[in-house]
Amino acid sequence: MLLDRRVTLRCLVDDLTADWDDAHHHRYAKTLRALVSKCIAGEVPESAVANQLRNMPRLNALDHPLVRHFDASFALDQRSESRESISGLSAPHWWKQKTSRWRGAATDHSAVGPSTVWLCAAGVRRQGDTDDFYAAFMRDVTRSGPQPWLPTDEDLLAGKVDDKILALDAWKLQIHCSALALLAEALQSPGETYTVEFPAPSRGSLKAPIGQLSMGIESVDVDGTELGEVFLVASILNRKQIKAVDVAVQIARAALQSNAEVWHSTTYTGESYAFSALIDPIARAHSEELARSGTLPAESVPGGLRIGLHAHYARKHGLVDAQVEGSSVLSLCGYWFVPTADHMDLETCGECSQRHDQMGVV
Repeated sequence: MLLDRRVTLRCLVDDLTADWDDAHHHRYAKTLRALVSKCIAGEVPESAVANQLRNMPRLNALDHPLVRHFDASFALDQRSESRESISGLSAPHWWKQKTSRWRGAATDHSAVGPSTVWLCAAGVRRQGDTDDFYAAFMRDVTRSGPQPWLPTDEDLLAGKVDDKILALDAWKLQIHCSALALLAEALQSPGETYTVEFPAPSRGSLKAPIGQLSMGIESVDVDGTELGEVFLVASILNRKQIKAVDVAVQIARAALQSNAEVWHSTTYTGESYAFSALIDPIARAHSEELARSGTLPAESVPGGLRIGLHAHYARKHGLVDAQVEGSSVLSLCGYWFVPTADHMDLETCGECSQRHDQMGVV
């Protein structure tokens, strides 16, 4: 069984004070610990912690020799009998970690959670000295118990947010792959429609679907060249998850054609809405590679729609809040954009202008 490898913030900040191969990584850990502490105190939201985690390597990938050794030593599904324990300590047990002058103590005991191993303490080797890491660690744990070294509320919060990030990234990749897989099927049978359902982001067991993507391809003549036009229909299966469905639709559209301004939208009645665009040749190649080999090219990753080439109209409702909060709104031509104050020099979207004239003031 593979173990989820984690490092406590106390160990990263207080114990591993030297020999960082990248000094920025130690500062990342310090910043993260400070943000987590503020989040627990209610001073900043979890999103601040998430932003920091997204802008740094995972804690078990920070560039310190002991962290690298710890990550590698538990990356393989090894039997516990092959690991060296710190004798005399139990409940929990501790595994020795040794590299260059650094020594560490890690545990995968049930006290820290199932399928998880934590690097909890570290220090330097001073053989024969009372300050030698293992001598001092055994003495302190015997005297005070293991609690000061086990994961704290700070670590649990950071881990919870990290789990959400991993689940969201995995979900985005699932949507990206599903869109390309549908495209591969549709390319094989133009005129046919193919459908896939998708759940909400979750790292746990499979959940009920919240949305559905349907796709078909038609050939169109553009200046004497026959091109493929993709028709994508998104259906909402759970209104409580409408924001997640919107994100999924944007990821699916970006997988097929990343330029938001070449997409056209059609308003559907009920719980569905549709889009169409000429297929990006790169997306076609990625879908064919996925169908052929079962894997994506390295450059094919979930992304967002490219926007900002034109100024767009949007309904007044929610526009002010979006400008203040930096959130996205739906334009009249059918795609989401973040309204800014620097749109005056941009050419106005033709489809938005046409719909604006037809509707009057919006």
